[in-house]
Amino acid sequence: MNKPILILLSSFILWNGCIIYDEREEEIEETNKSTAFILCEGNFGNSNAALWSFSPEDSTRKTLILGGTSLGDVAQSLSADDNKLYVVVNNSHKIEVLSVGEEISHEGTITFNNASPRYLVTNGTTGYVSCWNLNAILVLDLTNQAVVDTISIPGMPEKMILNGTSLYVSIPSHSDWSSANLVLEISTITKTIDQTFEVISGPNDMELIGNHLFVASTYYGANWTTFTGISKIDLSTGTITSNSDGSNSVIKGDLVKVGETLYRTTSTGLASVNVDLSLDLDTILGGQTNVYSAAADDNYIYFGTTNWTAPDTVFVTDHNGLFVNEFIVGTGPGDFVTMTD
Repeated sequence: MNKPILILLSSFILWNGCIIYDEREEEIEETNKSTAFILCEGNFGNSNAALWSFSPEDSTRKTLILGGTSLGDVAQSLSADDNKLYVVVNNSHKIEVLSVGEEISHEGTITFNNASPRYLVTNGTTGYVSCWNLNAILVLDLTNQAVVDTISIPGMPEKMILNGTSLYVSIPSHSDWSSANLVLEISTITKTIDQTFEVISGPNDMELIGNHLFVASTYYGANWTTFTGISKIDLSTGTITSNSDGSNSVIKGDLVKVGETLYRTTSTGLASVNVDLSLDLDTILGGQTNVYSAAADDNYIYFGTTNWTAPDTVFVTDHNGLFVNEFIVGTGPGDFVTMTD
């Protein structure tokens, strides 16, 4: 049994020479603790994006790391690699790089010229960032924080998954903003497109389970009627199976793997994906309202809820959907990363 020890809990945030320091003494079990980071998009044009950190188990351990003009306009996505955090700020056309250790420090800013960056995946010292305005994937040298190559894309690239030397990219829209239905397999060695898969229109989030790539789609019909569906690509054979949900206003965009079960977000939580790729809407994990985003780690599920007016709320549950904690954050909590101490 782990013995309780008295430790000093400290939070340091260094940003352009400014340090925020929060110190408390607390008796805790001598076990690894996880820190969750939540990225709040903010409202378009308002430069009110924010990055928060918190302990899922302790509602008193919450820190605003970056917010407002210091972060920028529309914080689109958050990714982590080793001890680094990368914040992709879409409408400010940049990526902020943070180092996470005993202190959280700002390591630099990677800027782009009107690129509209969306998502970043990393492989060691190499990064790949999808850029709407360029119809391209930019290849980054993360050590020198510089663009070193460009991969042209037939459309506006969105989510990405790295699998060995293959980079899978969803293309929800053509350059004229009309709906597209493509998932691309790109060789990270040759920087060329190896395969093109046609799925349900509006592919966005993806989840790789074994040799199967699951793709969540959302697209819009007349009068902005929302349509959703899921496709599954067998990467061994190239076979594609799909299921369309039809028009609805309940199903959202994130795919979330909880344990061995794949879920998709709905307006109230998570619905499991059936074998035929339909959703079990009768059994929902979470039971929240205005769910915008969700993610899971080895212990918890995180639900970002929003009405697009701060403050918004993040709810934490266990893998059975039972309430653990809640945190008040900024506008539009949209992406999550967890790190273990």
